[in-house]
Parts: sequence; C-alpha cells; structure tokens
Amino acid sequence: MDLSLLTSPLAVGSVEVRNRVVFTAHGAFLSYYRPGESGEQYTSYLERRAAGGAGLVIMQPVQAHSSSRAPGHYTPDPRDLLPKLRQTAARLHARGAVVLLQLMHFGAEFRSDDALHPLWSFSGAVSPSGSEASHAMSEAELESVAQGFVEMARLAVEAGLDGVELHAAHGYLLHQSLSPWGNRRTDRWGRPLAFLEAIVEAIRAAVGREPLLGVRISADDYRRPTDGGQGPQGLAEIARALADSGQLDYLNHSAGSRSAHYARAVADYRHPEHNLLDLTIGLHRALDGALPLIGVGRIATPQIAEQVLRQGACELVAMTRAQIADPDLLAKAMAGRHERIRPCVGANSGCVDRMVGGRAITCFHNPEVGREHLGPPPPAQTPKRVLVLGGGPAGLAAAIAAADRGHQVSLVEREQELGGRLRLLQGPARALLETIRWREGELERLCVEVLLGRQAEPGDIERDRAPDVVLLATGARAQVEPLPRGDGSVPVLSVEQALRGSLPGQRVLLVDHLGVEEGPMCAEALASEGAEVTVVTPLPSVGAHIGFTRISSQMRRLYQAGCVLEASTVLAGLRDGAATTRQIYSGRQVSRRFDAVVAVVHGSPELELGQAWERLGVPVLIAGDARAPRTALHAFREGEEIGRAA
Repeated sequence: MDLSLLTSPLAVGSVEVRNRVVFTAHGAFLSYYRPGESGEQYTSYLERRAAGGAGLVIMQPVQAHSSSRAPGHYTPDPRDLLPKLRQTAARLHARGAVVLLQLMHFGAEFRSDDALHPLWSFSGAVSPSGSEASHAMSEAELESVAQGFVEMARLAVEAGLDGVELHAAHGYLLHQSLSPWGNRRTDRWGRPLAFLEAIVEAIRAAVGREPLLGVRISADDYRRPTDGGQGPQGLAEIARALADSGQLDYLNHSAGSRSAHYARAVADYRHPEHNLLDLTIGLHRALDGALPLIGVGRIATPQIAEQVLRQGACELVAMTRAQIADPDLLAKAMAGRHERIRPCVGANSGCVDRMVGGRAITCFHNPEVGREHLGPPPPAQTPKRVLVLGGGPAGLAAAIAAADRGHQVSLVEREQELGGRLRLLQGPARALLETIRWREGELERLCVEVLLGRQAEPGDIERDRAPDVVLLATGARAQVEPLPRGDGSVPVLSVEQALRGSLPGQRVLLVDHLGVEEGPMCAEALASEGAEVTVVTPLPSVGAHIGFTRISSQMRRLYQAGCVLEASTVLAGLRDGAATTRQIYSGRQVSRRFDAVVAVVHGSPELELGQAWERLGVPVLIAGDARAPRTALHAFREGEEIGRAA
C-alpha cells in the first residue's frame, strides 16, 4: 500500500517532523521521575520507538506541582530530572525524532490516601474516581500551580527537548479548569479558558516562541449537560479558541473526563478500529486548518493511519499502542514487510491497564517492552538442538526466541493446531488469536520445525533430533478441584469441557476462583448459546482482577446476557440435583437446582514430559502454565525468557 502521506514530513511550529507518526504520552515507567532512580529504562524504551521511525515522541506526563498526587507518581527534583531529560533528548534526537514533555496535574481525581494531603481543585469538587472531597485552591495556590507548569516547561527546554504539551484532557486539573463540572469559581479564574491561557502565555514568556507548545484536550467529555458536560461541540469551541490565541503549535486530543472513560478513549479489541475518528473529524473541522491536529483512537496499522490522513481527518496520527507492540512498525511498513509487523490486538492488559498504581507497563505479547535497556540477546555461541514441548503462547514465544538466537528448534504440539487455551476464545475475543497467527509466520521465517498431533516422550523423538535442551511449555491440566463434587447428581465441568462439549442442561452455575477474564468470558459464551448462567465468586466482585479499561464493558455484557452475578459467595455443596451456595459475610445459604457446575479454577501444571527428559540428563527450562498457571500475558513473557536462556 502507498504510505506516501504517512511517511511525508510536516512542519509543526519551528520544527519539521520527519513523518506523521506520533508516540503519544502515556504512563510507562514513572520511576524515571523518582529522584535518585536511573532514567535508562524509560529512555531506552523511547529510543527504541524513535529508532523504529516515530516522528514525534511525547514523553509520559510529569507532575508540574507537588500538590498533584496519585499512587505510583512522583514529584520530581529538578536537579535530578535535568540530566535525565538531557540524556533522553540527545538520544532521541540522534534517532531523528522530535521529542516533547507532557505536563500535567491530577487535580480532583483519585484519592489522597497515599500522601495524606488533600486533592486540589478549583471549586472543591468531589473526585469522580475516588469519591473524595477536594480542597478548593486559594488564588495564591492557584498561581503557584500555574508557576509549576512554567518552571517545568523551562526545565524541559533547558534540557534540550523540543517543547512541551499541556495535558488538558481526561478530567485532570487543566480539563477541570475548562469545564462547568470542575470550575464554578466566581473570581477571575472562573472563566473557562482563564487558567489555561495564563499558563500558555507565561510559558511563552519564559521560553520564547521557538520551542513547541501543544495542548491535549478531550474531544468529548462523555458527560450530560445537566452534569456540566460540554460535549463535542463545546469542546470544539474551546479548541478553536486555543488555536486562535496564536500561541500554540499543534493540538492533540483524546476523550473522556474521568478515569472510567479510558475504556472508550483507549479502547480494547471489542471496539472498532479508529473508534474516535468521528470526534477527530469534528475537531479538525472546528480548527479549519489553524493548527495541526493529532488523530487518536485504535489506529493500529500503517494502512489505517494512511487512510485516516487521506480522509483529511488530521495531520498527524497517534500509533502509540501499535508501537508498543512493535517499535519497528513503520520501518517494516516502509520496507514492504507488513506481514512481519507484530500486531497490536487491543488486549490492554499489558499497557494501559497497568496505569493503576503507576506500575511499569509491558505488552500482552511483546515481552521486550521494558527490557529495551538490556539490549537484544546475543547470537548463540554454540548453536544447540532445542526441543520445545507445547504450542501455546509460552511454547511459541520460546521457540521463536531460541531460533532467533541461532538454535535449531523443533516444536512439538499434541493437538492439531497451535495456540493452546487461547483457542477457547469466542466472539470478539478471537481478535487475540492474531498473536498466534503472527507467531506462526515467525516460525516459518525462522525455519522452526513444527510437529502437530504428536507426543514428545523421549522414545518418540528420533535420534537425530535428540535435544541438547528442552523448553517445557506443556501448560496445565484442567481440573475442578477444590470445588466439592457432592453426590454426583450435578456434573462439575472444567472450562474446556463446558466450551468444547455439550452441556447436560441449560441451568449453569459458574464458580470463578480466578477473577480474571476467563470466568466472565466463559459465562458470556455459554449465555450466548442459550444457557441460564449464575456466576458466583468468593472474591469481592466478579472480575476482580480484570483491568480498569475492560471491566465495565465486561460486566455490562454479562448483565445484558441475563447472567446473575453473586460476589463474596462460595459453593458449599452439591446434592440431589441442587447446589448450595453460601454468602461469605452473612453466612446465608441458598439451595438451587442446576444442570451443571463450571469450575473456573487454577489448572495443575503438566510436568511429566519434562521430568522424563530430566531423567535422561537433558536440561529442562519451564515457562507458562507449566510453571504456574496464570494468563497468556505471563506465558508469552516467560516463553521469551526461556527461549533467550536456551
């Protein structure tokens, strides 16, 4: 496909960006801002994306004032931060990227439990995510916050960065200042644009006109007018007013006005590609060419990015999660190797959902994320014969990593297809199987021998294939323990049995001990086939460990499917065709008739094959569910690790 527009340069303010691809700001490795911590991990992470071709890189948000607080975020010390920023700027510039620093303040968002200092706001608003009252800033406090933005901008420019971006989206302080729901002041700061305009003017006075200055706003706040919402039209008017000020060089956008809205702003695989395109187009129309606009929202492939640009929706495209999944995305596309691009599947479990608590990110199926500072594994000094047992996520990742180092690799899978338990996925979740499709292509490229429908006992492997090392990724055996079996009048099935077989009836009790996607996905699939599903879990909520961008839509789908959800509840017994459940805290027991119970519990690691090879003196490395039954994200990561270690 012709990518001439995507790869063309663009003048933005005083600089030329070499192409239209943007790596936007996102919480990734916030320890970068912690005084005394090395900046190497985060700098290497950004440098890897710049080396892959990103034209504009916007660094993760830095707190502009000490009153901005959230778990996992740090108030930087300028003396500590300046050399880190200098190093980052120099290394990204050497890779050809323009680099900016995003400045932010949370305002009345989240809670103050961590630092025990109150949240600061314009009018004493209640935090929508933390249900906590905030402190209404005095004029002096408000001016000190504004000055914090100025000082941080000055520091960024001193360090050699190309400029800064002000974060006025997602319901944080600058967004609050623009909005009726967040700013009800009657003094001079009550005018919606007063605070942001004052900061912009002060930054320009401090750093001059040459450094880039941009603003990120929400193109829709997802609030009703009765709740102080401005909607796309009101926010477009604000965007136009900002453009007309003549002080900005570009505009960036997202959507939403509270953390729960990230589910739509940073949408997962259940949402369509370029899901915010209509908002981008509306904002672009309002700007009418006054400023370059960055378009966002599941722009996951170069083809989609080119299409969005050709539609005239924006001048630059954010491909952030796509470049997390594959930092070489643009380089591969420009070389015509589209099939080698590791796809972003919109899982969200490794990236945006790890923002809670400021955890370091990874990627659902790119274990390199966060390890860029370690460099690629060196080629094997002595190539070995490597036998990989199991063709699920862990085995596939192990085989590819080992072959990439130069080993001779054979992969044995007892089923007739690769993918392991991911093959159980149904409906939209089958988008995650793109991770398997991509790895099948990599196996072929690396000449990995793949043997399907075979066991791998030592006696089954031909002498000329005798391995020097075995990588064990045989997964876990499905089980139903520790659930009670009762008198046998109600069959207890594993998830595999429930999804791959036929249910003995329509009334199903699903008992979820895991709290991850597996249980709700299984319940949803069974309900879609006509089953009447009741979900019980001993955890405080159904899906207790599902990430914050996915849990609300998952719960909505379960209720829409007619599922009954009961948290803090255990299965107490099975007798005479009925299941007895007990509410943990009240002790209340209920007996109901069910045709089947589905056990969503941890499997039992399958280690027998590995033990057989160990008895012959062959070293065995273990990954994935065979090591400890968890999720596909863990399996991909650990498979890569043992493949590198082979």
